[in-house]
Amino acid sequence: MKYLLFIMVALAGCQFAPKQKLQFIEGEAQGSTYHIKYISNSDENLKPAIDSILKVIDLSMSTYRTDSAISKINTGDTTVIVDEHFRKVFEASQQIWKESEGLFDPTVGILVNAWGFGKQKIEEKDLPTDDKIEELKQYVGFNKVHLTNDNYIKKDFSQILFDFNAIAQGYTSDVVAKFFESKHIENFIIEIAGEMYLKGRNTLEDKPWRIGVENPFKPLDDRELVATVEFTNQGLATSGNYRKVWTDSNGRKYVHSINPLTGKATQSDVLSATVIAPSTMYADGYATMFMVMGLEKSKSFLEKHPKLAVLLVYSTSDNKEATFKTKPFEELMIH
Repeated sequence: MKYLLFIMVALAGCQFAPKQKLQFIEGEAQGSTYHIKYISNSDENLKPAIDSILKVIDLSMSTYRTDSAISKINTGDTTVIVDEHFRKVFEASQQIWKESEGLFDPTVGILVNAWGFGKQKIEEKDLPTDDKIEELKQYVGFNKVHLTNDNYIKKDFSQILFDFNAIAQGYTSDVVAKFFESKHIENFIIEIAGEMYLKGRNTLEDKPWRIGVENPFKPLDDRELVATVEFTNQGLATSGNYRKVWTDSNGRKYVHSINPLTGKATQSDVLSATVIAPSTMYADGYATMFMVMGLEKSKSFLEKHPKLAVLLVYSTSDNKEATFKTKPFEELMIH
């Protein structure tokens, strides 16, 4: 009799269990937007918590907020104690800086500003000369900044400016993903300013999450995909110069992926880099690194890191579109 009662209670519980449904959250974040898609049976409004997370990270690493830790450090405040968010991004940046032999460098901020890709835009007459670039390069180099055990930043030169924009958005996607896991939500897509983390699958349609990678040769009003991938429990980041570029009166193009070793804002032959990795933060950092490295150096790097899933769209010597894919990336593609 007890056994029969247990079955009846269990069936009753199943009958009235809230139905799983696809839910959406979107808003503004880090100078761009965010979009989140997830499957849950809860009607809890998660947007306030997400916006709170985004605000905390902005207060740590946004160069567009004068009250952020990074802005205070950039203006010479030596009393700032950085938080765990800053420390994690600093340490990851340091690792990628070493692996890239200096081609990925978040202390490139002073050059970003000089080329007009910072908060203040510049006119063509204000472009830095070769002599000016050489002068500014002394204030670039991740070996010239130090994070102490008690979370203070020490700079060899007060003029050094941090700019974590090439990695912080990927990190933010990872943080929001961990928040969803803490809410026991197992199937979601987190996308913040284009960088995303996927977990689980589309259980409502019983199929994997699917993501398309855009062709950088095509304008915004004529979008085309160069690849479609299916993956889970990993992050994806794409870096490209095709939307952040300006041209001077002589037709020379300047791009935001600045080479910290040369100080130049000239385009490499890589037009976009898409990376899939266990962490969106690392995917974001590596994608930026490949933009600066160019095709041949990127290939050499990938020979030493064969597990990275990478798609590079590049321009050939006769200005035609071509792609390079690593084997791990090809294995995730839908043909």
